[in-house]
Amino acid sequence: MKLTNIASLSLLILTASCAEEGVTPLLAGEDVHLTIVHTADLHSRFFPYYFAPGQIDKDLGLLPKLGQTTALVGGIARVAKVIKCIRGFYAGADCVGITSPSADDHAAIAGDPAGRSLHVDSGDIFEGAPVFNQFNGEVEMRAMSQLGLSAMALGNHEFDKGSVNLAEQMQRYGGFPVLAANYEFSDPNDYTQPKLGKLIHPYTITNVGGVRVGIIGLANLSSIQGIIEGGNSLGVRPIDSKQAIIQTVALVRPQVDVLMVTSHMGLDEDEGVAAGDAAGRDQNLALAIDGVDVIFGGHLHIVLNPPKDLLHTDDSGAVTGRTVLCHSGAFAKYVGRLDLVVHMPTDEERASGAHAGVKAYTYKLVPIDDNIEADPVMENLLEPYEFKMNQYLHLDQVYAVVPCPNSASSCPKTARNDPNGGDSQLGNLVATAMRLRQGVDADFGLTNSLGIRTDFESGPLNLEELYNVFPFDNTITTMFLSGDEVQQMLDFVAARSSERGCRTQAQVSGIYFDLVCGRNDPDCQVAPHHGGACAKNIHLGDNCRMPDGTFDGTACKQLDPYAEYRVAVNDYIAQGGSGFSVLKRNTTKFNTGISLRNALADYIRTLPGTCADHATDYTNVAGYEDRVCLDQSIQAHDGRIQTYAGVAP
Repeated sequence: MKLTNIASLSLLILTASCAEEGVTPLLAGEDVHLTIVHTADLHSRFFPYYFAPGQIDKDLGLLPKLGQTTALVGGIARVAKVIKCIRGFYAGADCVGITSPSADDHAAIAGDPAGRSLHVDSGDIFEGAPVFNQFNGEVEMRAMSQLGLSAMALGNHEFDKGSVNLAEQMQRYGGFPVLAANYEFSDPNDYTQPKLGKLIHPYTITNVGGVRVGIIGLANLSSIQGIIEGGNSLGVRPIDSKQAIIQTVALVRPQVDVLMVTSHMGLDEDEGVAAGDAAGRDQNLALAIDGVDVIFGGHLHIVLNPPKDLLHTDDSGAVTGRTVLCHSGAFAKYVGRLDLVVHMPTDEERASGAHAGVKAYTYKLVPIDDNIEADPVMENLLEPYEFKMNQYLHLDQVYAVVPCPNSASSCPKTARNDPNGGDSQLGNLVATAMRLRQGVDADFGLTNSLGIRTDFESGPLNLEELYNVFPFDNTITTMFLSGDEVQQMLDFVAARSSERGCRTQAQVSGIYFDLVCGRNDPDCQVAPHHGGACAKNIHLGDNCRMPDGTFDGTACKQLDPYAEYRVAVNDYIAQGGSGFSVLKRNTTKFNTGISLRNALADYIRTLPGTCADHATDYTNVAGYEDRVCLDQSIQAHDGRIQTYAGVAP
C-alpha cells in the first residue's frame, strides 16, 4: 500500500499549518499553561433535545431538573457558551462554574487559564438530527467555523452525503483544518475525481502565544466499507494508521513544542496505536508515540473521566513519559477541558536533544444541560435554519406517547437494546414495521442494530424523536434468499455479535433463532470461518418461542435450506454495509424507496388503543389522550433472538 512520503508531506507545511502572527514571547525555561477544549461526535445535535440520563450520565453530572426525568441537553449554542468561557471570550459572572477547574485541580496549574487555548474536535459533526437531513452539513460547518475550531479529525459520517457534498460544504463554509494522516486522496487536479485532496491534510501547526502546537488527524477505517477498494467513488485510499503515525510524528515533532493527535478511530484503535506492548515489537512506533503528548479520541461515544495515561517505558521497563488519552462523549452532551503545564526547554536543553514536555495536567468534563445558557451569537446564526426546519418538517407533530405509569419509580423508555443482548422492544417495532409495510409483505424483516441510533424517551413521541432514531435516510429493500443464505447471514450476525459481548447486531421480525457466541458448541463447528459462532434453531413465524424457551413447531416452521424466503432489509446492509456480504452478492434486490422512518411512523399510528383507555394510569399523557399509548407490552422482547455465550439447548 502506497504511503505519502516525507518529501511530499513537507510540501504540505505551508498549506497544512496555521501560524498565528504577532510577537513571539520568550518562554525558554518556563512552565507554561495551555488549555485544550475537546468535543467529539456532535452528530448534528446543534439544537437542544430531551434526554433521560442513565446512571452513568448522572454520575458524570448530567442531571434533569428536580422532579423531572428528562433534561434538555446539547445544542451548539450552549456548547459555544462553554467553549467561549473556557477560552476567555466571556468573563465574570457569565462563566461561573465553567471557566476554571475546581480549586483542588487548579493547584497543579500555573498561569492564566484563558491565556493560551485551542479547541479540537474528533469528527462526526455531520448526521444524527433533522438539521443535517435538511441542510446537508451547511449548519454544522458554519457553526464550527464561527466557534473558532482549531482542528477536526475527519469522521466517517462526514461522508454520509458523499465526498462531493463534503467538499462543497468545506469550500463554502469551512473555516478550520480537517485532518486525516491515514488517508491518501486521489489526484485533486484530475477533474473526474473528488477534490478532497486539496481540502484535507495530515496535520496542522499553530502558534499559541509562543507555544508551537502540532495536531495530527487520524480518520476512521472500520466504518466506511467503500474506502477499502481502490478506485472508490470517495477518492480515498486508507493508510495503515500505525505507519501514518510513525511517519507524520517524525516530520512534525521537531517543529513543535506540543504534539497532539485528534482521532476518529475509536478507543481500542487509539490504545492500539499507543499500546505499551507494541514497543517490544515495533521500536519505530514506540519512538513515535513517545513524541505524542495527547490523543483526543472519538467514534465510539465513550467518556473517559479521568483520562487514561498511556505510559512510555524504556528497555528496562522504567517509565519515561506518558501520552494522555481523552474521550469526551457524544451528541453535544459534554465538553471536555484539558489543562496542561508544559515545560519549555532552555537553549541548552534543546541542544542536548530535549523538547518541551507535559509536566502535569488536569481534566474537567462540563455537562451541557439546563444549567448552561446559550451563546447569543450562535443563536442568531441558527435562528433562520430552525425556522425553515420547523416550517418544512413540522417536527413537533406527535404520533404516540411512551407512557409513564403512576406507580413507576422511574419512567421507562422504548429501548433499542436488551439488557441480555437479545431482541429489543424498539428493534422489534422497527423490523415489524419494515416487514408488514404495504407493498413489502416479507416473510421476515432484519435490520442492523446500530442503524437504530437511540431510544424513544418517555413522553410525547414526535417527528424529531423519529429523526433521532433514524437520522439516516435509509429505505426498505426486498430480496429473495435461499434458506442456506439465511443461515449464512445469521451466522455472520452471530460472529459480529460475539465480538461485541454477545449483544445481537441485528433486530428481526417474523424469524426466531438462538444466537450462540461461544466456541464450544459442537453445532457451531460447521462455521469455523465465523470463529465458532453461529445461529441455531431457526424458525419462521410469529410467537414461535414457548415459555420454556423451546419452539412451537405447529405455529412456526423450521428454516428449510432449500426453500426461498422474501426478506425486508434496509438499503445500507443490502449493499453490503456493516459486512453483510451475503446480501451484497444477491441479485434479486429491489429498493422500494420507502423510508424506514416513515414505515415506523405509519406502523405506530395503526396500533390499537389510545392513551384515553388508560389515562388515569399514567402521569404524562395529558393532552395526548387520542394518541397511541406505546407501553412496554407492544412488541416487547419475546426471545426472537436468544443469545448464548456457551452451548445453546
